[in-house]
Amino acid sequence: MTDKHPFQRPISRRTMLQGSAGLAMAAALGGTVPARAADAKKVIIGAFADGGLTPFKDKIIPLAKQNGFDITFLEDEYGVTLEKWFADAQNKAGQYDLYLLDDPWVPQFGAADVLEDLGAGGIDGDNKDWVGPLIDMGFWPPRQGPRVKGFEDAKPTLVTVPFVGDLQTLTYRNDVFKNGAPATWDDIIKMGQEGVKAGVIKYPVVFRGVSGNPIVTSWYPVFLSFGGEFFDDKWKVTFNNDKGKAAAEFFVGTMKSNAPPGVVEFDSDQEGAAILGGDAGAIIQYSGNALKADDPAQTKVAGKLDFGVVPKQEKAIAQLGIFIAGVPKSAPNKQNSIDFLKWYTSPEIQVKLAEAGSIPVTRSGFGAKDPGNRLIPVALKQLDAGALPRPRMPDWAKVEELLGVQLNKALQAGSGGGDALDVAAKQVTDYLTQAGYYS
Repeated sequence: MTDKHPFQRPISRRTMLQGSAGLAMAAALGGTVPARAADAKKVIIGAFADGGLTPFKDKIIPLAKQNGFDITFLEDEYGVTLEKWFADAQNKAGQYDLYLLDDPWVPQFGAADVLEDLGAGGIDGDNKDWVGPLIDMGFWPPRQGPRVKGFEDAKPTLVTVPFVGDLQTLTYRNDVFKNGAPATWDDIIKMGQEGVKAGVIKYPVVFRGVSGNPIVTSWYPVFLSFGGEFFDDKWKVTFNNDKGKAAAEFFVGTMKSNAPPGVVEFDSDQEGAAILGGDAGAIIQYSGNALKADDPAQTKVAGKLDFGVVPKQEKAIAQLGIFIAGVPKSAPNKQNSIDFLKWYTSPEIQVKLAEAGSIPVTRSGFGAKDPGNRLIPVALKQLDAGALPRPRMPDWAKVEELLGVQLNKALQAGSGGGDALDVAAKQVTDYLTQAGYYS
């Protein structure tokens, strides 16, 4: 850890030894370790396993190969990739040319100064074809909002570029909300209750209540729509202001009372079963789960589920959570990777990505005449209405954990959302103080 980058997170020696042993074992079992030779257009991509990458794998990789790129695509489980790739980058192991990161990881990699400056490599972060909220997530330090200590005056550098767009949208029953997507949270509850009385559905709404990331992800668009903000420009906690507390009380009280029993223990599978099985009237979810609405093999109510912008209180703002690509400084085929990203984010290929069924990252992609799924135009409407990433900080995972525990406790009680935020605010403030966020 250096004074220049106070927010680097070291990887344990045990993890490093495990990684080295794994590479040695792979070599012994048949040479599955990627070759390091800088072949003409070789690009070794590291990704975590996720259905959102299926169109890229099925349609874009073959197209890339036709255009002279030799793509090696290596997948790991989500739970191991962050630590594995960060160790690879910090130790300059050179096992990958490109990481497909989860966007909350960008601050950790950016603060550690282990990714290439893609702007210097010729990728224009100011190109108007980018969807603004998506390209903004690629800069470290961020172009807007608070900055962590040590980066207050640093020039924002483009260290990652959006790879597959993903964000929350509304999925709703069109036989309950007959005039289109409900515009407000009050509409969700009122019209959903009418659907229950009519025997069309059992519950107006469903969401995730499990402690940690799941409950915070479900609460996030409610919080944003009520006008809440997580921090001020000095990292002072503000999520427990009046608007935040109003959002929390609505979530743990009104929304819980209109959701299925046991929602405090719901994760993606359970909330998905409620909407796809026909029990719930509305849900806020990411695209990978939303698109199951069009698969008769996965839903009992095919044809009765439509997509829309998330409901508003003051605003209609969704959470962003995208795949975002970075090139490690230790990449063995660095220039090939940058050339690949230029090709991939070109207007022609972004249209191909949309036609394949993925949410693109440029305006050109959204202009596809025949998008591969009907969520794509709704996603653009949501981006234009409002979509925000999670706070751009290396320690978001801990903040989310602390907040999620308290929200879950209040959800169990069915009240006390405001008090829960006060407890979480103190815990987060204490943690960030110890982590060096305040002078």
